[in-house]
Amino acid sequence: MKKLIFITLLIITTNIVSAQTSKIGFKAGFNLNNVSTNDDDLKHELGSRTSVHFGMLADFGMGKSFAFQPQLLFSGRGAKVAHDDHSDVFAFNSLEIPLNFTYRKDAAKGIFLGMGPSIGYNLSGNVKAEDHDSESIEFGSGNGEIKRMDLGFNALLGYQFSNKYFISTNYSLGLSNWTNDSNSTWRNNLVGISIGVFLK
Repeated sequence: MKKLIFITLLIITTNIVSAQTSKIGFKAGFNLNNVSTNDDDLKHELGSRTSVHFGMLADFGMGKSFAFQPQLLFSGRGAKVAHDDHSDVFAFNSLEIPLNFTYRKDAAKGIFLGMGPSIGYNLSGNVKAEDHDSESIEFGSGNGEIKRMDLGFNALLGYQFSNKYFISTNYSLGLSNWTNDSNSTWRNNLVGISIGVFLK
């Protein structure tokens, strides 16, 4: 997974340096996270968790209306699990690389649409119950551990006010099962709202 992230970052960096119709920018915003599971009992206890995301992006023109828009983001993930007398908060800190292909009628301003795969990597995580100290989440391939790799599919809708500023919202559908139990699934989905600016 580390090699995959490194290769992806290398490709993005190379394109940024060499592309003639590229723009580099930054974005930040909020996530509303939720989890899909096949555990019927857990479904009734799961709630959403809010978090933040921030990072950089590039926009490589592919003709008048299309562009390739890779991003490198730090993003909070997770969920809340409500019990009878308290809630447990599962919080994950993740590195995300959405690889979106976008369409806009006017390259300079207006509504844009996008979609593409997303590569994620869980950097750290903890679970905290109300009035209790937090405990670190263990990552690995063993029972009771969480997988670090997270693959997803991203859909994007936004508006570019000029050749510089934009707002966007996205939905990321989790495709990877974070658990190592073949009989149990935990897929993290999110809705994100962002504001951003291009420097070039």
